Amino acid sequence: MVKLASIQGPQIMNYINFRKDPLKWLYDQLKLGDIVAISKTVPKPSYVINHPESVKEILTTKDPYFIKGNSSRIFSKTLGNGLLTSEGDAHKQQRKRIQPAFHKRRISSYGTIVTDYTNDLISSWTDGEVRTISQDMMNVTLRIIVKTMFGADINREEEQITTAVNNIIDKSAQLLLWPFPFLEKWPTKSNKRYKQSIEVLDHLSHQLIELGKKYKEEHLLTMLLHTRYEDGTRLQEKEIRDQVVTFIIAGHETTANVLSWMWYLVSQHPNVEDKLLKEIDTVLKGEPPTFEHLSKLPYSIQIFQETLRLYPAAWIILREANANVSIAGYSFPKGSSFLISPYAIHRHPAYFENAEKFIPERFEKRQASSIQSYSYFPFGAGSRGCIGSQFAMMEAVLVFVVISQKFKLRLANPNDHVLPEPLLSLRIKDGLQMRLVKRE
Repeated sequence: MVKLASIQGPQIMNYINFRKDPLKWLYDQLKLGDIVAISKTVPKPSYVINHPESVKEILTTKDPYFIKGNSSRIFSKTLGNGLLTSEGDAHKQQRKRIQPAFHKRRISSYGTIVTDYTNDLISSWTDGEVRTISQDMMNVTLRIIVKTMFGADINREEEQITTAVNNIIDKSAQLLLWPFPFLEKWPTKSNKRYKQSIEVLDHLSHQLIELGKKYKEEHLLTMLLHTRYEDGTRLQEKEIRDQVVTFIIAGHETTANVLSWMWYLVSQHPNVEDKLLKEIDTVLKGEPPTFEHLSKLPYSIQIFQETLRLYPAAWIILREANANVSIAGYSFPKGSSFLISPYAIHRHPAYFENAEKFIPERFEKRQASSIQSYSYFPFGAGSRGCIGSQFAMMEAVLVFVVISQKFKLRLANPNDHVLPEPLLSLRIKDGLQMRLVKRE
């Protein structure tokens, strides 16, 4: 029987505690029940969902009863009506239009770009050097997504663009969790940075679209440029712009954050690093990795999967009921809001033994088969599941393996406390400083 409970205390205090430490607050709700009512008396009640079967109902089996709602309205200020923010039939049509760019055959063709750009990144790295690895991962994943999806190389512009993306993410996260939306129009420094950052991405998207009109090779941008509606008309530039900006932001920032967490976790677990390097050296024998090597690098993939369990990029998923709906036998009115936290559920001791420990082996085939369905869902699920999940896995593992062939990474200051910062995705607070150790 699924347990429905209510959070205690004044609503304002619960909100303050949530804002103070969202991850701890969501984790604490696991102890209260499977479905936890945050507020039941207001016209639009809110709930935290902690039960895998209830997650499945919301994301998959009863998906038509839910919309992204307020989160889409906030993100659309930046992304427009792109894949992440569109709802209903518009989202279905967009997903169908974009899906071919992520078929397995295309993903395999992107592998060379990933390895080439990663090798370019580390070509100037030197033994003993201290680098902001989180920024390096942002830069390389940005270059990769722009090249693979839009056919362009932005090597000289990457710093400016990643800065713009960071400003947008900071502001969007603030709007998502802040109860006073009118403040977004005040002429504050952060609002001015946000506006300027959108202008940077608008300018970039216009440049990419103009370049895309000249390309002969096929990728996402040319697909969008050649798409026609049933009446024969093409997509308007604004529609293409919305998809370009969506993939620039969502297509690199999440993967960069996962890679940063992978570097941190492996650096803290020598036994994992030893096993990883043995696999890499045995399989590759010094040769650069390709997409075809992925099936022979299971432990590298398990590190990626376990990192996503502990530090999922999508740390929270928000849904609103667009009709009266029943979940786990309980009735919820139209307008009810639901918070689902992969971060919290992935750490639930009922579903994962030693849930707080980093154990990549739990994703070996034999062990992975016993993981309860919907207790692990780092890419979401259902019609709104991440369209680029296989691309992200390929990219992250290849970047990680290319660098691991040549360097070990160590915390620049072993006494640093590395903490998660929950914004649009789960990044490392204040970045990740690491010292390079060249492999012999």
